[in-house]
Amino acid sequence: MTVTLPTGTQYAVESRDPGHEACLQSATFACAGKILDLRQAAAEGMINLPSPTRAFGRYPGTDVPTCVGPSADPGAASEATGGAVLEHGFASVGPKKAEYARFQETCKDPAQNNQVRMWWLPTSKLLIFEHAGTPAQDAAFDGMVASARFS
Repeated sequence: MTVTLPTGTQYAVESRDPGHEACLQSATFACAGKILDLRQAAAEGMINLPSPTRAFGRYPGTDVPTCVGPSADPGAASEATGGAVLEHGFASVGPKKAEYARFQETCKDPAQNNQVRMWWLPTSKLLIFEHAGTPAQDAAFDGMVASARFS
């Protein structure tokens, strides 16, 4: 999959905060979101497959997710303590349909509570998610996922 990244954003194999891979970072965010290829991890059974109907459904890890967002870069994010699905369904990722959801996450540090959006392509095993969307960032991510092309 190829996408046109939002203006001012770059794909970082590792974010400015070490240990956080595949981040879309900008001058404002060390990790505004991620694009992850989960084929190998899924084949090896090393992850929780994303789900638009499960709290923390955007998180493929097997440990506790953290609350990355406008008030916390990955290295400063507190543990997530709760999550709720706000909306779910299907959304386009370029010419394909993805499982889509918006989640509310509550955090050990309440100042880091945020919303997260995800697009999961279960056949391709590609996961896109956006940390702590603002209206401008939501629009930028919508444009990015709309630009997706598959070869």
